[in-house]
Amino acid sequence: MKQVMAARVAAELKQDENVQVETVRGGLGEFSVRLDGREVVKTNPLWYPSGGNVVREVRSLLAAE
Repeated sequence: MKQVMAARVAAELKQDENVQVETVRGGLGEFSVRLDGREVVKTNPLWYPSGGNVVREVRSLLAAE
């Protein structure tokens, strides 16, 4: 499930030509997002945000830079 969500989030963010997306296989049950080296989304094996919420959070942070 997390791999599907990660792929969807990456595909959505790659639509913006100014965003460079790299996916890296994480640990068991891990889903995290880093923006310029700082962790902006970190989950645990029991809870994942929706992919849409992750995309909105990343885009919001990018707009604030």
